[in-house]
Amino acid sequence: MKFKVFILFIIFFCFYLPAEEKLVIISPHWEGVKIEISNAFKKWYLKKYGEKVEIEWIDQGGTSDDLKFVESLYKKNPEGIGIDLFFGGGVSPYIRLKKLGYLKRYRVPYRILKKIPRKCAGIPNYDRSYYWYGVVLSGFGILYNKKVLNYFSLPVAETWEDLGKKEYFSLVGAADPRHSGSMHMMYEIILQAYGWKKGWEIILSLSGNTKTFSSSASQVAKDTTIGEVAVSLCIDSYALAQIEMNGEENMGFILPENLTVINPDAIGILKGAPHIETAKKFINFLLSYQGQLIWMLKKGAKYGPDKYSLNRFSILPEVYKNPDIKFKSINPYKIGKTIKYNFILATKRWNVLNDMIGCFAVDCHPYLKKAWKIVKDTENVHLKRRFFEIPVEEKEQKLLWRNWSNSVFRNRYINEWLNFSIEKYKGIIKEKRIYNYE
Repeated sequence: MKFKVFILFIIFFCFYLPAEEKLVIISPHWEGVKIEISNAFKKWYLKKYGEKVEIEWIDQGGTSDDLKFVESLYKKNPEGIGIDLFFGGGVSPYIRLKKLGYLKRYRVPYRILKKIPRKCAGIPNYDRSYYWYGVVLSGFGILYNKKVLNYFSLPVAETWEDLGKKEYFSLVGAADPRHSGSMHMMYEIILQAYGWKKGWEIILSLSGNTKTFSSSASQVAKDTTIGEVAVSLCIDSYALAQIEMNGEENMGFILPENLTVINPDAIGILKGAPHIETAKKFINFLLSYQGQLIWMLKKGAKYGPDKYSLNRFSILPEVYKNPDIKFKSINPYKIGKTIKYNFILATKRWNVLNDMIGCFAVDCHPYLKKAWKIVKDTENVHLKRRFFEIPVEEKEQKLLWRNWSNSVFRNRYINEWLNFSIEKYKGIIKEKRIYNYE
């Protein structure tokens, strides 16, 4: 009798309990997002379809690293890489993935699509051919520690150019864009806002003021909060999280007026997705009103996240009318002054720009910082001009990005650029010693 009961239990377990679906997602989103979105989607999926679903998250360390990882996998397995979705990292990765043929077209139901504006501040919210969709909106600006600024009697940095002023020497926080998509985006914004020549001057001067380059943008925000630096390049989600935890009396965040962009943080189905129907349902959930509330409500609020406030801006305008949302004073759809951002250009030079910043600023940072300490206080025009020199003209970019996938071509330029930078900064240090420039 006991044996028969056991057999019946096994049959019931196998055939009558809800089946379990799976989803594999590669994403640079932080752990709180993965936990909250997973839990919310699992509840929604079970209620709507009567089935359980498990999500496997993959992350190689940031948007840039995730993108390289996906591309490398497709080179070995052109028809599919066992991953369903690329989620997060702005828009540029999706433009690139679409161009390479690594995204699967999916048009969400009209009832969802009709509620999403085509653009925000002039930037598309989703691909017109339906290969990717913005899930939340991101702003890029400057996070600052009010107590540290007061201690050093420094004003709030209101523009990217301010971060390069000599008063902020060793008080600026930044990360390596080769590992962080949000940090890459801010360097790209600077180049597009100020132009090639002026933009590089700002990047090099703020790099001279950078205390040390972190490997992640989230660490930069934390360093600003604990007072390791006074100001930092920061995406809104990290900034708002620090403000929530430490109070507006201690931390502040500013979007440089007419010098930044509002950028969708997107999602797209990857070619050969093994669980494509579940992937479609995941996108539908994210773009629904219920899925959007999670990003803006406080933790513990009804329909909000359980443990982690996500501090992101909804892609749906109707969410901003909810009386329980945070940050009521900031609505991306009401921000008028942003730069005219060229996503096509940004996408094409993504990898080239990362390596340029790596060679001109990050990998030679000890020499750069010593040289900047001299240059920032001198009136010597020759030293200043020498410091801001880079061995790349704007018109050369097309040749570079067209051939950057060739490892021999790429490595030759990287070696030349790094040697140029080190010798340049060493030369400034040596010349100061010889002539004692003040």
